[in-house]
Amino acid sequence: MSQPIRLEFLSTGTVRIRPLMRSQPAGGYSILRRLRAILDRGWTEPLPVGVFLIHHPEGIYLFDTGQPPRCNEPGYFPRTALFNNMLRRFTLDNKDGIVAQLRERGIEPRDLKGVVISHLHNYHAGVLEELVAAAPGLVVYVSREHWRAGFAPRIVGFQSGRPVGPWRGSYPLTEDGKVVVVDTSGHVPGHMSVVVYGGSNSSGGGGRQTTYMLPGDAAYGIDNLVKEEPDGISDDPLRALETLRRIKEFARGEEVVVLPSHDPDTLRILAERAVYQPM
Repeated sequence: MSQPIRLEFLSTGTVRIRPLMRSQPAGGYSILRRLRAILDRGWTEPLPVGVFLIHHPEGIYLFDTGQPPRCNEPGYFPRTALFNNMLRRFTLDNKDGIVAQLRERGIEPRDLKGVVISHLHNYHAGVLEELVAAAPGLVVYVSREHWRAGFAPRIVGFQSGRPVGPWRGSYPLTEDGKVVVVDTSGHVPGHMSVVVYGGSNSSGGGGRQTTYMLPGDAAYGIDNLVKEEPDGISDDPLRALETLRRIKEFARGEEVVVLPSHDPDTLRILAERAVYQPM
């Protein structure tokens, strides 16, 4: 009998961001929304820099890589990344890096079946270089619309004959179709999220089957869905709002556990498999 699908939520340190970076109403020009985020003087509570391990009978998939521990070293970010420190403050040490956390679980980078990148912002894809160096044959999945890097990924083209809820197309990661990628553009062009069917939580799940939605930065937290407010630095806030509404539509059609990467409550949501119930 094959092992059940299982998810683990890992946080590669924490990040504090400007509250208006986390969410704003979708109206207005994206440049004005970003300016408001930059001028915001407040900070959020520490938020997880979340990644997910998807344990599937076909192998282990990693959704996003998180931030590398060296991100706080002088010179890590180029001088052109002027606003990075104005918008984000990371806290992490060597044990928080995803490679160290994998090895703590007895997993080497070469043991991964593949890595799915929601988008190529540094705290979602910052460890790709290290992972690929440790496992040169590692398969990396990036959407066609969002591709921009120095090695050959496996390009995701969404297949129109594979609808998932309100999404007309998807890309299957596994042969059984239980782990699929859907387009959740808005935060950036070609942003991707993962849907996992029939998984249990990391404690074993007691036989109950669950559908999970891993939105990446399509929703920083559950509150973005509740308020229908995308993050404050979206490339296309109206498209990001459309994506939030599509996730809610998905959750109205079936029981879905939504697991945002930057929500302090995600670990509890996963442990309890708390179904998101949109109003």
